[in-house]
Amino acid sequence: MRRNQKFLVGLASLTLFDIAAANAAPPLPMMPSWAGFYVGAHAGYRWADGTFTSAPYDVDLGAIPVSFPGRNENYGLSSGIVGMHAGYNHLINPSWLVGIEGDLTYGHGSSTQSAELVVFDNQNFDSYLFRRTSTLKLTWQATLRGRLGYISGPWLFYGTGGVAFIRAKWNDSSIITELDVSGSPLTVNPTVAAWSASNILTGGVVGFGVEYMFDPKWIGRLEYLYESFGGFNVPHGFGPQIGRVEIDDVQKVRVGISYKVGP
Repeated sequence: MRRNQKFLVGLASLTLFDIAAANAAPPLPMMPSWAGFYVGAHAGYRWADGTFTSAPYDVDLGAIPVSFPGRNENYGLSSGIVGMHAGYNHLINPSWLVGIEGDLTYGHGSSTQSAELVVFDNQNFDSYLFRRTSTLKLTWQATLRGRLGYISGPWLFYGTGGVAFIRAKWNDSSIITELDVSGSPLTVNPTVAAWSASNILTGGVVGFGVEYMFDPKWIGRLEYLYESFGGFNVPHGFGPQIGRVEIDDVQKVRVGISYKVGP
């Protein structure tokens, strides 16, 4: 009898334990880790300006000496951009991470400056029309940056900085044509000079951004970057002459999406 009582008590305890376990709240799911490799794509807008400066110069074109004024010009080079990025995050602790990221971005910012100058030969009563056209372009660029981020659940807030590269292209053409008494070009071969140059400039980049992990594999982002580059010498005019192109301030705002590779 006493053995049966112990059995019934044990059975009742086990039943109550099973009922309590069945009614207990399920454990909260773990937040997917930010650590690991990722790849992605981005798009946005690039604000950029360039300057060109050169000294005045004189040149004898075989008819009369011609004096050309110095130049100090601004070129607006803003454009839309698209690109790709890839990187790796390493968790320092549950709230902080460090990482490295590289990206390649393409845009087509172009600006053209033109001018005309009429030159008179008072001795021979001749006149000449000088035209020049200069174009500055920005195409692809890339960055390699470190990142330091703070994690808050599915959110990541980060700062970033590193080295940046940008491709700049320069084209310049000059033409001088003799005019008749009515001011129309004579049907003779004009004097023409055309030059081009390109360079990959290296500079620094800093910025900040925010990311949101809306799926264990997919991460959205919004990012701002500021870049500053140096300049390079370019040919222009007759001779040629040498001027200087500077690309100082480049700013980018980008939205993007990344896919987390691995677990």
